[in-house]
Amino acid sequence: MQNLDGREIGGCKLIRKIGAGGMGEVYLAEQIRVGNRQVAVKIVSLDDAAFRAAGAEDVAKRFQREAAMLGRLSHPNILPVHDSGVQDDLLYLVMAYAPDGSLADAMKGVSKHPLTLPAPVPFVVDIIGQVASALQYVHEQGIVHRDVKPGNVLVRVDGDGHWQMLLADFGIARGVDTSGRTQVTGTFLYMAPEQFSGKFSPASDQYALAVMAYQLLAGRPPFQGELAALTRAHMYDDPPPITTFNPSVPPAIDVVLRRALAKDPAARYPSVAAFAQALRDAANAPAGATAGGPLFVSPPLPGAPDRPAAGPGPGPQWNVPRPPRPKGSPLRILVTALAAVLLLVAIIGGLYLANGGLPSAHGTATATTGAPTATSTTMPTGSPTVTVGQGTPPLGPPPPTVVYCTQPMQVSDDATCTPKPPSQIPASTQPTVSDPAPTCLSNTVAWTTATSTTTGCAGSDGVIIQPTSSTATGCLFAQQATTTSGYASMLVKPSDGSSAVLGILQNKVPPGSNIYRVDGYYLAVTGGASATWAFIKVDDQSKSTTLASGNIASPGLAQHFVVGVLFSQGSFTLYINGQQIGTASDSTITSGWLSLCAQSGPVAVKDALLYPGSSS
Repeated sequence: MQNLDGREIGGCKLIRKIGAGGMGEVYLAEQIRVGNRQVAVKIVSLDDAAFRAAGAEDVAKRFQREAAMLGRLSHPNILPVHDSGVQDDLLYLVMAYAPDGSLADAMKGVSKHPLTLPAPVPFVVDIIGQVASALQYVHEQGIVHRDVKPGNVLVRVDGDGHWQMLLADFGIARGVDTSGRTQVTGTFLYMAPEQFSGKFSPASDQYALAVMAYQLLAGRPPFQGELAALTRAHMYDDPPPITTFNPSVPPAIDVVLRRALAKDPAARYPSVAAFAQALRDAANAPAGATAGGPLFVSPPLPGAPDRPAAGPGPGPQWNVPRPPRPKGSPLRILVTALAAVLLLVAIIGGLYLANGGLPSAHGTATATTGAPTATSTTMPTGSPTVTVGQGTPPLGPPPPTVVYCTQPMQVSDDATCTPKPPSQIPASTQPTVSDPAPTCLSNTVAWTTATSTTTGCAGSDGVIIQPTSSTATGCLFAQQATTTSGYASMLVKPSDGSSAVLGILQNKVPPGSNIYRVDGYYLAVTGGASATWAFIKVDDQSKSTTLASGNIASPGLAQHFVVGVLFSQGSFTLYINGQQIGTASDSTITSGWLSLCAQSGPVAVKDALLYPGSSS
């Protein structure tokens, strides 16, 4: 495009170019008709070679759609648009000027207000909350942004030093009702897994915002690398625990981010506003209780629901690691096609975002011989934005199954499998509850989540159960299956100082009602080198009694272990890794249903099992 410095376009005198992208250029300008106020003007010339013929028509439509969309949006965290139109074959969009640049500029240290990463937790919670507020607003207008990233968030630093976020660049935004499209669009570093097959929803923006939050808190994004590795990671890999890169981040925040980064959109938070609120709650949650503190307070399980939790629980999530795919698989073909498109764009020569204030919109470079249309925009990490034509839907991993051990384990072994039930359970008995990753994957088990509980999906470690405070117990209940005798177990990975709690609870009271009792029996195990266990009875008056307890001999418990309880006619046998650690008795048990709980901190739980006994 020609140099337009000094030209008057749309009632604005253009001063200098401050940004360029695949879809036009951005100029700092003075809006003459409004007291010469400073504005930013995005300009697209349809005479450019890249936009001629069929490409020009597409660019014009996209530009006009962006102008119309932004013109009807009004929110304190969305960049205001003042005017738009066409002059001398130039499309123009007059926007508010944000002299402090973008969040990406700040993260790169090239703005007036550089941001050092990892950023403080309260600061991140604040700016993510602002962007979430803008996204919630556009979602309620039926719009999905589809390209949420630091480069599309502008910064306005107030006189008191507060950073105001302004969401910008709606060039590839779409209405929710067009989610059936099969065009793959977005920025790879922040793209939700479903976007790789051309699908999108408000949950896709939530995923991208969670990537941003992770990047700000960890100093790096959850996934990085070359194109093929980045694509596979978004679709199949678990994000590393954020505390790996920033130990000062509260573990509860890791739980929240893992849920927002779930592979299946249905497993994420019900809205971007709910995600932002969960992030705030996690940041403000009190630190977990120290090891050795009381397991149960009065009442013993505060926050357990006296009615079913409102609304459905998290939906299915495909985030169990997959083995490498064979050559020629659909995923490999898709990745190869995307890489080829990027190479094609590089050869043709796209326009790139300059170091400057405003982010660019998204342009196209059309290849000959029927090649797909592509979009490329530089990112602070070098990760490209790309659009290809027909996407290939990724193949989700098959539903997992419980992995049973073929050899006995010792109590101190790190559990990678689940022991078979004790010999008192006939080998032909099928479990009434069998869930490899409770609440995280498609299965037939309906879990009720206690109101004192947050959950997140941890891939190969199953579900993370997190109590909302140090005085609460976080629980999942599988109350649909009850038995008067049987065997229950779960494979767990407690965090430091937390206790994994396996409960055999009493039935609903009265039968058929929506009132749930938490009275029953709980085996609580605190791991580590100085591991302890306690078997506790809680009666219908919330009084707790320790029926048995003990220590685990040196070297204690490994990172993963299996907790099990065999119960029949008032007798209990307690197990870790299939090895008996103690017994207890109480004659008041009637029938039980399974409870998976965490006390004093988060616990990852998988392979939840409940077998009926022969006398049930």
